[in-house]
Amino acid sequence: MMRRSLTPAAAAFSPRRVRAIVAKEFKHITRDWQTLTIVIIMPIVMMFLYGYALTTDMKDAPVLVLDPNPTPATRAVAQAVDASSLFKVVGTIYGAQNVQELFKKHNVKAIFMFDPDFSRDIRTPGKAGAITVFINGSDPNQGTIIQNSVEALLTNATLDFLRIERPSVVSVRRTILYNPQQKSAFYFVPGLMALILMLICAMLTALTITREKELGTMEQLLVSPLHPLEIILGKIIPYILLSLLDGSLILIVGRIAFGVTIAGNPALLALGVLIFTFCALALGLLFSTIAKTQQQALLIVMPVTLMPTMLLSGFIFPIASMPPFLQGIAYIIPGTYFLWILRGIILKGVGVSVLWLPFCVLALQALLFMAVSTKKFNTKL
Repeated sequence: MMRRSLTPAAAAFSPRRVRAIVAKEFKHITRDWQTLTIVIIMPIVMMFLYGYALTTDMKDAPVLVLDPNPTPATRAVAQAVDASSLFKVVGTIYGAQNVQELFKKHNVKAIFMFDPDFSRDIRTPGKAGAITVFINGSDPNQGTIIQNSVEALLTNATLDFLRIERPSVVSVRRTILYNPQQKSAFYFVPGLMALILMLICAMLTALTITREKELGTMEQLLVSPLHPLEIILGKIIPYILLSLLDGSLILIVGRIAFGVTIAGNPALLALGVLIFTFCALALGLLFSTIAKTQQQALLIVMPVTLMPTMLLSGFIFPIASMPPFLQGIAYIIPGTYFLWILRGIILKGVGVSVLWLPFCVLALQALLFMAVSTKKFNTKL
């Protein structure tokens, strides 16, 4: 097979040739409805799916009340449990029952069991009425929420029934900053932005070189007077602009659907999005230089970008709670540093004086991926 390489005259970098490749790539994108669907529709769909599905808020958790000796006191406390926003009493069982059998028969998160002498004990000086709360620990998150909330709820309900006001020993003033309503969306939406942009950017550019290989048009590029950097820049610039469009759509959906506003400088946030998208696109190009087909590129992109960004970047689980080995991997992932930028600007409103480190790390990673992609790009047939 004949092998043709670039001539020395063609080795000089030319912005004009880059513009030509950019124009060619834009024409291909506008004619490819599948690419446009990925760029425009997928981020919106993923925002709604993940935004409503990923939540740590608990509301109306189904519970049972086990009341062996019904009295006005037990009924009042049970009504207070049902009236709270955390629990919904789906049934009251009178008489002795096996708690484990009840959990097997009913899909409930907890069972509140009154002591038979509850009403008498709460009126006896020196005694306390006993309520045993059996918690379904199959969901650790909800189990922790129930465990932390039941004591105060039951104590206040009992005191209200007895018309007793608890004496105030200390005055505690609580002020919650950055997320006063404690909504999960304010924590997860910035993470969703990192997840969606990483997945889409890497996917789009991972397919661009492999598509040229499959269609047989790569040979036309290779025999043309184009520098490898010109080809890569020409292919990455259109997707940078499309990724910025995706970032804008994600922020708009987060504002309208979840009420997430930007507390910090929008221009600084745009700069962070630009650097991260360039990093993700360069990483996708690196995958495309390795893979021979679009299917191989996708098989590389999904496990290398989606899973680490979701599980190890701090998107769901705190990095500090991970084993040291996984913490080391977490600090290699670009999404980790982008999450610092997003949550710092969107939630806290901090500036570049605080976020200079993640900005620098992301920029260095983008340059590294770009250099490796250019190096691995094969300029010979």
